[in-house]
Amino acid sequence: MNVFLETARSGSMAEAAVRLGITQPAVSQYISKTEDAVGSILLDRQMRPARLTPAGEVFRDRAEALVASAEAAISAVRNVGTQPLPELRIAVPNSIATTMIPYIYAFVSEDMKPGNFSLRVGQAADHIRGLLEREVDLVITSDIIETFRGIDRYPLFRESFVLMLPPGFDAQELSLAEISAALPLIRFAGHNVVGQSVERHLRRMRTQIPRVAEFDTAQAVAAMVSSGHGFAIATPMCVLEGDAAGHDIACAPFPGPAFSRSLHLLARGRELGARAQVFADRCREAINDHIAPRVAAQMPWLENGIEIIHHDED
Repeated sequence: MNVFLETARSGSMAEAAVRLGITQPAVSQYISKTEDAVGSILLDRQMRPARLTPAGEVFRDRAEALVASAEAAISAVRNVGTQPLPELRIAVPNSIATTMIPYIYAFVSEDMKPGNFSLRVGQAADHIRGLLEREVDLVITSDIIETFRGIDRYPLFRESFVLMLPPGFDAQELSLAEISAALPLIRFAGHNVVGQSVERHLRRMRTQIPRVAEFDTAQAVAAMVSSGHGFAIATPMCVLEGDAAGHDIACAPFPGPAFSRSLHLLARGRELGARAQVFADRCREAINDHIAPRVAAQMPWLENGIEIIHHDED
């Protein structure tokens, strides 16, 4: 119903896919399954933009009420008295999983007391789909689509991109072109959000670096850099993930215009009530008390390497 409603609002399966963080074929499949279930054509696909059929208009009105009622019911059940959650399911990117989760788990166990704590690590698109389909309750991600409806967004922190270098490699006074001439660039895979951010920035700089190797986890990239196979453009959290895996990595400022990524907490509106805000506060506390000091010690030249973003900031 959520997919159908978003398609009805936007008038386009392609636009609905962008807003929902899923593929256009997935949107089409959801619409077709819904039509099969109700036994009527709901969307006139011959029109541009697509328009609801009379049956679709009736279904839209009822679906709006049903979705709102379901969300209210879940919120009411989860917030009865002081009862703990039966389960808290969280999805996070690979680039923060090992470093942040132990601290977050300690806070969550104390404050939210879920019956079971479940963690999913992977790619942003899969996590957002899981949130919409109620497979997870909270998502930490840098892949934000502002037009999400019914999704609450809590900014957490911002981190600047840096160079990951093999031990002993001196990048001082070297340009990005000189570094890439001496070492191949070990890329994050194209579907990885960190990798996408790096590629966008290189295009903005009009810098082309040959493609040699790419990997989809921070640990794998760190292993390649630590072994001397190349350098990488990553974030402090990626560096700490490499440290946690035992990889020896040198770091240096990015030699060019600075750029950063921001991570946010996403939650379905009203379902967790105040608990989503509590979780966001605890994430910021973990970063401020435990992660930021490690980054400052390892990268003292990186001013505001990790910057806490409070809820009232953009």
